[in-house]
Amino acid sequence: MKEESQYSIDNVILYSITFRDSCFDDIGKVGELKEKLYNYLYSLVNGIVVLSTCNRFEVYLDLYNEKIASDELYDIVGPYSKLFHKLQGKVAIKHLFRVSSGLESAIIGETEILSQIKEAWDEAKDRGLTSKLLDAVFHQSIVVGKRVRSETEISKGVLGYPQASVEIIANKLLTLNGKRIAIIGAGKAAKAMVDLICNKWNPEEITIANRSLENANKLKNDRCKFNVIGLNEIINKEFDVVLIAIKGGPLIFLDKIATKNSFIVDISTPQALYYKKPTFTIDDIQNYVSENYYNRVKQIPFVEKIIEEEMLKFDEYLLKRRIDEDISCIMKNLDELIKKEIEQTKKNIEKGIPVEEALKIAFQSYTKKSLKPMFDLLHENYNNETSKLILDYYKKRAWR
Repeated sequence: MKEESQYSIDNVILYSITFRDSCFDDIGKVGELKEKLYNYLYSLVNGIVVLSTCNRFEVYLDLYNEKIASDELYDIVGPYSKLFHKLQGKVAIKHLFRVSSGLESAIIGETEILSQIKEAWDEAKDRGLTSKLLDAVFHQSIVVGKRVRSETEISKGVLGYPQASVEIIANKLLTLNGKRIAIIGAGKAAKAMVDLICNKWNPEEITIANRSLENANKLKNDRCKFNVIGLNEIINKEFDVVLIAIKGGPLIFLDKIATKNSFIVDISTPQALYYKKPTFTIDDIQNYVSENYYNRVKQIPFVEKIIEEEMLKFDEYLLKRRIDEDISCIMKNLDELIKKEIEQTKKNIEKGIPVEEALKIAFQSYTKKSLKPMFDLLHENYNNETSKLILDYYKKRAWR
């Protein structure tokens, strides 16, 4: 039985749920199952990478037996299984290339997704859960995403939700220089906010409030002045700006913030504030970034052309890898044949056959046995174009 290639493109299976299929709340709940999926599926597949963001939850698998893994996956996600789309092979890989290019994002061309893909891949690699095929797929997706942003304007003026939340309040106040800013949360969105603020403005102080002080401290940098406090400590404090990006809301006690602070942006999904309405909600942020939507839409054909080019390159790469596998298999078989001929030659010499004659017998035997598969192919397919190429090659080659 022929050994399955480690680079068989049809072994890539994707199970995907995105903001187009369901609400943020559902995606968030499915995202909580990531660890369980890793723990239960890794023994059933060659490799697994889970891409989990606020807008999508995608499970990329490299496997031979799709049914066993899919049954286990659907059991784990339970009622959410009906929301998942399944893609396979080239279609799944092309989808990832579109994701890395920003074409599948809620905000077309946003750049955060590229780092999110790399982080998901790095996590799976660090845990020893990827495969050669998935490593190749995810590496190429990063290459595609970078090329798209370098050669097109798909990301020009584009803001992810965290960056947009900062920009919209900065426009409202004209500047964030000298402002006392509070950021509630310590996840990826909060980090993006901190990085943008410290890169563009010089605030008086940034206060980070979070349940975990350890996680909050990880957001600090040497470009701004920081204060880290617990989540409960922030409700009675006053700031010029409050930015909220947390999970697990709404949290009723956070409504007290609205009584003491005038400018609040809440991009939590679901919204963190319960009764009080923030100055800007996630819907306002979506509207804000949609202003340059049509300019980005004009770039889509150029992006899709690049993706098609990269798909062809990736096809060629996988073909070369499969050929390398076949060559490796042939060399392994030839090595076994050499070992057998060596043993037989030793026996012939022990029987009294002269060394020169024993070596001649060994070389003739090795040549006939190693070339037999090719001779059989030539006899069976003499008029085949490949057979003609082989014959022409050996006829013209000068052996020295």
